[in-house]
Amino acid sequence: MGAQPDSDLKTLIPEVDYRARPSQTLQSILAAHGLHYERLTDIPPKVAREIQRRAVFADFRSIELPAETIRGSLRQPILRNLLVTRIGYCSRASGHFIPRPEGSLDHVLHYCVEGKGWCEIEGRRWIVPPQTVLLIPAGVPHCYGAVDKDPWSIHWIHFTGRSAGDYLQLIGASSEMPIFHLPCTDEILSAFEAVYQLMNGVHAYFQLVAASGALARLLTMANLARHSVNPRSHTAEKNLKNTETFMRENVGGRYTLQHFAQIAHMSPHHYCSLFKTRYGFSPIEYFNRLKINKARDLLARTVLQVRQISRQLGFDDPYYFSRLFRKVVGVSPSDYRKLRGGRQNASSPGDAPDDA
Repeated sequence: MGAQPDSDLKTLIPEVDYRARPSQTLQSILAAHGLHYERLTDIPPKVAREIQRRAVFADFRSIELPAETIRGSLRQPILRNLLVTRIGYCSRASGHFIPRPEGSLDHVLHYCVEGKGWCEIEGRRWIVPPQTVLLIPAGVPHCYGAVDKDPWSIHWIHFTGRSAGDYLQLIGASSEMPIFHLPCTDEILSAFEAVYQLMNGVHAYFQLVAASGALARLLTMANLARHSVNPRSHTAEKNLKNTETFMRENVGGRYTLQHFAQIAHMSPHHYCSLFKTRYGFSPIEYFNRLKINKARDLLARTVLQVRQISRQLGFDDPYYFSRLFRKVVGVSPSDYRKLRGGRQNASSPGDAPDDA
């Protein structure tokens, strides 16, 4: 099922009386409209976006500037520098999923106030917990959505203009680090609501200028909150980096969550939560992925057997190592070596099979 022109989507996706349910998934939403896909990656982006423009969420509101209004506004003073193109809010957005394989024309800002979401950028997956901003630059391919068991509630704003990139640079947001913590204060929530109310009108020039000013205030507030001098947060960031460096320098070691938490001078629970927010994986998951990256290198440039590489990287069980390698990379160690043209070596008797 390929991508369809926008004009064909309403015919492709019939209207039905679909009521949101707490346990819904995107597949269940599509199924209610007679559409079935096995994987999220099979869903055409235009279909995913169109189906979620309809009233499938219990608490959903959205305002989007028409394309012609956007083009005209970007020729106007002030608006050419910063323009809000879309804004909205969704509560407990179960089943929420938006793919943009070619990126967005605008910068995309999401603010999670409760629950959790996720985002994938350049093959890296980020978890978006409460009181976290997800800020994706224009043109960066990505996809995001709500987790199944605790779906997020989010405010979102899309914006563009000559100065828009300067605000991203000011805040320090990038595709390499698209998330940051932002306390959920009354002031921050009021700032989002102010932009929404100014966009909820006839979109006259003076209203759009006011909305741009309100967005600029919101972005500068976020920047101030992110870079506020907080010795405790700076220390925590430094300690997280110390443990990540320790992992890289000791990739062949065997360490527990408790050991890493001790290096960071934190409780295991607090350390695990902060590490996952910062790096997108739990400490042990991240450490194992470093091991797999090292294994890929050894498979490509050495004649070491799989069992030897497994042992060198701290895995007692080569079968477990092979299963983990396949899970992360998508192929077995031996197949990876063949695909990369790595140096071959005859397996000795008793060497572990790669596809164990």
